Amino acid sequence: MRLRDKTAVITGGASGIGEATVRRFVTEGAKVLIADRNIAAAEKLAAELGADVSAIECDVRKESSAQSVAKKSLDLWGRVDILVNNAGSELNKTFNETTSDEWDMVLETDLKGPWMMCKHIVPSMMAQKSGSVINVSSLNGLVGFPLSTAYGSAKGGLVVFTRDIAIELATSGVRFNCVCPGVIETPMMERWTKLMPDQDAAKEMLRGVMPIGRMGYATEVAAAILFFASDDSSLCQGSVLSVDGGFTAQ
Repeated sequence: MRLRDKTAVITGGASGIGEATVRRFVTEGAKVLIADRNIAAAEKLAAELGADVSAIECDVRKESSAQSVAKKSLDLWGRVDILVNNAGSELNKTFNETTSDEWDMVLETDLKGPWMMCKHIVPSMMAQKSGSVINVSSLNGLVGFPLSTAYGSAKGGLVVFTRDIAIELATSGVRFNCVCPGVIETPMMERWTKLMPDQDAAKEMLRGVMPIGRMGYATEVAAAILFFASDDSSLCQGSVLSVDGGFTAQ
């Protein structure tokens, strides 16, 4: 029960890493607000998990959504202890085939979105002189990959954003840290493999990317997020944790 009596907002919490994080937080005693574009899935998960879990429709690209999430969380609990910026959008295209609209979609979801959520939720954390913000970046934010200029730029920017805001607010009582998952079995990864001519070969290739010889599980990333959300990481500020089966150790 490492999050007993804590309150948490998790964006993109209705599926994948976000859903795994919601479930883990609830088992650790937290009250959770699931913020997701797929409100039907968010409400279904909230109903399954019980009275301490709520849902709100949220498109992190829109400032009005960030404002609504901040208002609802404060209306529910009067405080927010944890913010997990997990909502993301992927794109696999060459740099010159990527359209302006596609570039904007990825950058606004994966980089601008976390900034806006921080803009509207972190001030209440600063007022209470405590809080933990966990940004979910990616292996793509640490090393280069082909077909990843938009996604990698956004996720790399999120790593630097985490470090910058951590230093800017170092004495505020609010902690900012970042998790960088490797190849994880999620609906996002399934969407990518379905684009490939040979899906089995694509999955085998992805397993080979990880030195441990398998893809990771969303629950394993959720465990890393839990560490940063809990008081166990009280001295971590601006930390970037790779959860990638050894890829960045090569």
